[in-house]
Amino acid sequence: MATQSIFEQQLSRQEQLDLKNKRAGLLIFQLSWILTFICLIVVNLWFRGQAAQWPPEGVQRELIIPTLSVVALIVSSYFGRKGLRDLKNNDLAGFIQNWRWTLLLGLFFAVAMGYEFVVVPGVAHNDATDMYLNVYRLMVGFHHVHAMASLYYLWRVYQNGRRGGFGPSNFWPAEGGAGLWDFVTVAWVLFYLVLYIL
Repeated sequence: MATQSIFEQQLSRQEQLDLKNKRAGLLIFQLSWILTFICLIVVNLWFRGQAAQWPPEGVQRELIIPTLSVVALIVSSYFGRKGLRDLKNNDLAGFIQNWRWTLLLGLFFAVAMGYEFVVVPGVAHNDATDMYLNVYRLMVGFHHVHAMASLYYLWRVYQNGRRGGFGPSNFWPAEGGAGLWDFVTVAWVLFYLVLYIL
């Protein structure tokens, strides 16, 4: 069996039930939030379908910062999952080190997306570019707020981990944080594809 299952088998029946309930709650939360993100993608695609050209003439899409950001975000999720595995293996130092990388790369992502929100691509302002810019800002801004809230939670988990508040039998806050951050990553990869590639 997987390492995770071995640790979970050591939990009491009530602790296993509590963990299942927490995971189910996180799944329901993520499913409800993904619908919001899907709605934003549908809005983008609807406006795109109505436009004669997308992005409209006068909009310059720069890919370097968004691409570096998406890579940093994916790598940060990897470190978050690695830190969670370390925590379950009772390696608190490994957890702290990997979680720190998650936070640093996540912060890079958040700063880059804040920059993208402020320095929106676009030169000429007309009805077509204004609609593009509004939808672009809505998607980037909404995701930025979501990422910042998740980063705050990851920071709190990091602080509690540094105080020794977690271990192989008390890992739910880190698992929940890693799940939230994975969701941030998946949502942004979808947004990245819609905003910059398609």
